[in-house]
Amino acid sequence: MVRKIRFLLMCGLLLAATMTLYAAETGSIVRVVEIRGAVTPVTRVAVERAVEEAAENLDDLILIVIDTPGGMVTSMEAIVQAILGSEVPVVVWVGPAGAKAASAGFFILMAADVAAMAPGTHTGAASVVVLGSENRDDDILLRKANKDAGALIRSLAERRNRNVEACEKAVADADAFTDKYALDNGLIDLVAGSREELMELLDGREITRLDGTAESLTTAGPEFVESSFSMKQAIMEFLASPIVAYALLLLGLAGIFIEFTHPGLIVPGVLGGLFLVLFAISASLLPISLLGLALIALAIVLFVLEVKIVSYGLLTMGGVVCLVFGSAFLVDGPIPELRVPWPVILPMSLTMAALVGVAVFMTRQAMQTRVQTGVEGLVGEIGVVSETLSPEGRILVHGEIWNAVCGSGEAAVGTRVRIVRVDEMTLFVEPRQGATPRGTAGEV
Repeated sequence: MVRKIRFLLMCGLLLAATMTLYAAETGSIVRVVEIRGAVTPVTRVAVERAVEEAAENLDDLILIVIDTPGGMVTSMEAIVQAILGSEVPVVVWVGPAGAKAASAGFFILMAADVAAMAPGTHTGAASVVVLGSENRDDDILLRKANKDAGALIRSLAERRNRNVEACEKAVADADAFTDKYALDNGLIDLVAGSREELMELLDGREITRLDGTAESLTTAGPEFVESSFSMKQAIMEFLASPIVAYALLLLGLAGIFIEFTHPGLIVPGVLGGLFLVLFAISASLLPISLLGLALIALAIVLFVLEVKIVSYGLLTMGGVVCLVFGSAFLVDGPIPELRVPWPVILPMSLTMAALVGVAVFMTRQAMQTRVQTGVEGLVGEIGVVSETLSPEGRILVHGEIWNAVCGSGEAAVGTRVRIVRVDEMTLFVEPRQGATPRGTAGEV
């Protein structure tokens, strides 16, 4: 019995030693998620996914690498909630050199368990910009939004033991801070030039979680693990671009317009509908302006009316103006990165206007062209009387005998007549000017 106990103890010691050696070899697991560009619903999904995966896989740390000019408030608030509720400690690092965490990025930085910046980076400028507002100092919507943002940043600063006064100035006065100023004034915890240097500085550091519990970080020999990128997230990231959304809208409207002016082509209509569905998904990810949509829709209506009404180009010009201004207002984002830039608007809108102009011209030409097929195609043709018209009789046209009625009363056999109207299967004709029956002296 004693030998069995000794054997089990030896096995336990060997197992513990093996696990210790394995842990020493693998080091800590750090899950990395990057925020590059504007903060959008796609960014929110990426951060929330990283937080969930870190908890499921018992990772040691979540590292958010950030370089953003800001973005949508709703997405920022969701990211802050995910960070505050994370079971795994979260470190936000503004990097590499030259990066920034402005506006919404500042809130994300302040929400972290550990806030760090690389040398040559900056943060702050977190004042709120209200969509559709003039953003004046006396604007009540702007004041309410900034009061709400001020309360949020004050709460984060107090919870994370950061400089409350400086944080409030970043929102109220749009103050911005360099990495050195942020470190010296208690806005951030560390300055590190790289992820590896950051991990060295964090190893063994004591932090206080949101619930007040103390925890020691273990970041020696880190293994950086990227969060998995689902197909849905990849599609969302592609569609969350204002330029992509704008292109999808124009392509969709162009396809529908071509199908409307040239019925039966099918392919333009199907593609146009598909592009509009994709635009609808983009619209759910971006701050789309109803005014911009209305102006673009009005432009298409004017283009269609140009086909029906002779306006000598006035409707087309009005459509071009509505299209350009509607494009400018289409994505009403709080930062330039969430708007369609003019270098994209002008070429794309003018190109579409030119294509629509060509389609209108071709449609107008087709409408003015005389019918060449069917019974209606006989109007204007020349026939020869094969049975005296007095006024009814028969004529020969294109090798076929037709019932005919002569409008002038009578036409002899062999007389050339011009078809002026078709009523069901009867042709109404008039003698051709100067026409005489075949075989007479007057025949040329």
